[in-house]
Amino acid sequence: AFFAVGAYTVGLLTTGSELAIAHVSWWAAMLVAVVVSLISGVFFGLPILGIRGDYLAIATLGFGEIIRLLVLSDFLRPWLGGSQGVLQIPKPVLFGFEFRGPEQLFFITVAASAIIAFVAARLRDSRLGRAWMAMREDETAARAMAIDLTRMRLLAFSLSALWAGLCGVFFAAKQGFVSPESFT
Repeated sequence: AFFAVGAYTVGLLTTGSELAIAHVSWWAAMLVAVVVSLISGVFFGLPILGIRGDYLAIATLGFGEIIRLLVLSDFLRPWLGGSQGVLQIPKPVLFGFEFRGPEQLFFITVAASAIIAFVAARLRDSRLGRAWMAMREDETAARAMAIDLTRMRLLAFSLSALWAGLCGVFFAAKQGFVSPESFT
């Protein structure tokens, strides 16, 4: 679902079709899409903070299906394109060089992956990462160590939504269009 949110956001902000919300550069749209994915992660994470395990997996699968059905709905068709989706998503351009093919987009993906790996390594070794590890091992002990479980869960959920939204941005750039069938 967050993958779709990122892809649709960048699509609607950069497309040359009639569905365009704004005509901004791919790089600015990428930042907006990541923030929108983060915010959607917070809004989705708030009501499901108390559930764990299989129920959490079912809730996230349900959220993905809700997003797909909303995009397909006739109500949102004028804004999201319905089953046709968003077409004519431009490729990223940096200093006059257009990243057209998958081979060229590979370099942006590698750079983003390196940044994500660096941030993940820094998070793992930080106080926040240790709190997440403590929660994973034993929530009762983590609570006894004064770790705010609600805040930590919400932060983990929103950061994972951010990364998924970023992946959706790259998917939209590679494909040149997004449609509900891309997210089944």
